[in-house]
Amino acid sequence: MGSARQRILIVDDNDDIRNLIVLTLKSAEYEVFSAPNGDDALSLIKEEEPDLVLLDVMMPNMSGIEVLAQIRSSKQKKINGALVMMISAKSQVADIDVALEAGADDYIVKPFRPQHLLEKVSNILSLEQ
Repeated sequence: MGSARQRILIVDDNDDIRNLIVLTLKSAEYEVFSAPNGDDALSLIKEEEPDLVLLDVMMPNMSGIEVLAQIRSSKQKKINGALVMMISAKSQVADIDVALEAGADDYIVKPFRPQHLLEKVSNILSLEQ
């Protein structure tokens, strides 16, 4: 990793899962910030311009797929070009296909091992460089 730490936004309505992901990624020296819902996430994406967004699929008010659609349709390259990894308990191939077709770069199924999450995050961020 270079001198600038990679910035990751975690979006999940479940506090426990969100906190687990934050702690896991901070332990690996990523710069991490989080949001409990889609509206907050969209504001933070504009402010913080993360390198990667970890986005829960099932959230109240605005689903992760809806948030993803707004990210991908943004006029700002820094926003629509952000890497997005969906996180969900929905493990059916059809669910994963919906997310990937909507523009997700990757998908991880809950529950996951922290080490597996770190590997996927490292792999997806290495593609960006």
